[in-house]
Amino acid sequence: MTKVKQVPGRPGYTTLDWWRRPVGTIYLASLVLSVGKGAWFTCWALFFTQSAGLTTAEFGIGITAAGLVGMFAGGPFGYLADRVGAREVLFGLQLVEGIAMLCYLFVRDFWPIALVTCVMVACERAAPGIRIAVISGLTTGQERLESISTTRVMTQAGIVVGAGFGAIVLSIDTRAAYLALIVFCGIANLGCAALLRRVPHVSSLRDLEIKRGVLVLKDRPYLLITCLNGLLALCFGMLTAGVPLWIAAHTGAPPWVMGVLIGFNAVTIVLFQNRVSRAGATVRGAGRLGLWAGILLTASCLAFAASYHATGTFVLIVLIVAAAIHVAGELFFMGSGFGLSVGLTPPDAHGEYQGLFNTGQAAAIALAPGIMTVLLVEWAVTGWLVLAGVFLVAGAGTKLVGDWALSRRSVEA
Repeated sequence: MTKVKQVPGRPGYTTLDWWRRPVGTIYLASLVLSVGKGAWFTCWALFFTQSAGLTTAEFGIGITAAGLVGMFAGGPFGYLADRVGAREVLFGLQLVEGIAMLCYLFVRDFWPIALVTCVMVACERAAPGIRIAVISGLTTGQERLESISTTRVMTQAGIVVGAGFGAIVLSIDTRAAYLALIVFCGIANLGCAALLRRVPHVSSLRDLEIKRGVLVLKDRPYLLITCLNGLLALCFGMLTAGVPLWIAAHTGAPPWVMGVLIGFNAVTIVLFQNRVSRAGATVRGAGRLGLWAGILLTASCLAFAASYHATGTFVLIVLIVAAAIHVAGELFFMGSGFGLSVGLTPPDAHGEYQGLFNTGQAAAIALAPGIMTVLLVEWAVTGWLVLAGVFLVAGAGTKLVGDWALSRRSVEA
């Protein structure tokens, strides 16, 4: 680990030493990658339906299939990372994702596009867990959790910047603009991969000459934590899929309010994620964050439900208040997940543990659009109450299972 020279009154990220550290390179790689992702996710639906020529039904089927593939990608890649090196696996994932992105320049029909999308989404969903495994191998103690949290801050900041580029592409709305977007996003992925080559190798089981089977599937508390975290991860889909559907179907709010809510969410995460995550430095503290995440997300569901059939200034105020409660719950949820997933992982098994843990969140991302459509469009206020119950149970369960895990193993609380 490289120590950073402290300059009184000057934030670390304004110094070259801060960025030259191994984890600093990961921050930079994550920032580059997320700028491309922000641009891509702003435009991808229109690219597929207006530029690539897919019907709405084909787009839905292809994205659903890719999401299901992505759900199960984390575990196998995490297992591989422990055995050949987490840095090498992460580099490979970003390289393949970048090549897959550039393949969109040449494919037009449904099946080739679906295949490319499955490959790309599998790499995309597997990468976050492997990235945490790399960081865990390069850091220790409090620095580890802070580095993981900072990586998310960098990712969120990059997405905000990338969304601006995506908005420009949407305003041009031509085939050439969409192809330029593909090139931009592909280069972002390949640039991330190139930066990861500068990150030191993390010791693997092969280096240590250790042979063993899978550990994580025998760890019942960790499996339960993964499932409960996946339920809390529905908060991602709640904002990106559920709230827009709710606003359009059951409120009189103008469409532009979603841009305000998404922007507010992103800026809040950038400003406060590190501060909140410090409270999850221990397993016990992370469990408490999970409980509070469940409570806050429950409260946000009730607040969003209060906007039912509301109009005018009132609906804007209610939606902003609900979004503020939601982002507080999301901050606590992420801090809890970081602390529990790392704190309950054996020292030489970060790949397979993080790979499996990421499966819970990947499942939530894949299934959320369908779940939110049924709950918030079809069931309306009742759907919000059901979702509130899910969050409350998941939050309370996270605290209880975290305490149970501590009682079964020697983990510094």
